Amino acid sequence: MHTYANTLRILCASLAVEYEGGDLKCERQVIEQARALHRQGKAVALTIDDAHLMPPPHLRKLRLLLEDTPGNYAVILFAQTELLAKLALAVNEDLRSRVSYSALLRPLAPEDIEAFILRELDRCGLAHSRVDTAALHLIAASCGGILRHAVNLTTAGLVQAVRTQTSTLNTAHVNTALMQPHWREHDHWISAKDDE
Repeated sequence: MHTYANTLRILCASLAVEYEGGDLKCERQVIEQARALHRQGKAVALTIDDAHLMPPPHLRKLRLLLEDTPGNYAVILFAQTELLAKLALAVNEDLRSRVSYSALLRPLAPEDIEAFILRELDRCGLAHSRVDTAALHLIAASCGGILRHAVNLTTAGLVQAVRTQTSTLNTAHVNTALMQPHWREHDHWISAKDDE
């Protein structure tokens, strides 16, 4: 997914450029489209999620491509902190020197995770009583302040509740989910006694 060719294809699609004839032809079309947008007073903002999965040589190719466009573009990278470690290497100084702004999202507090889960329950039309308070606390304590982990753990717990034909998610369901290998491998496993 995070190859230069795939990123180029996505960029072509977002700019309504036909991807045909290989990367070079597509690059020329992207540059022409960016210039046309510039003449119309419009800017291009390329957003890449999970950019840490994209190797620096591919980021470098993207930078070189956009360097040929008018100054109406921005590349926004959302990534894990490992991207910062890659950019800190001397070989990637050309990339790091072009970063104009960066920010770290700190893990959320357990209370914020709990509030998020309750808001999501509201959006789904599920009563808060469908998640036991102790289970909610366990999810918040186990997800490390990361929303994606909170969503995945809550979903896994709800699956366990369905499997046991229980109408309320409890700590036994969350603990069963936490016993899955992918949770234990990343030190997210926390044992809690079921209150029921």
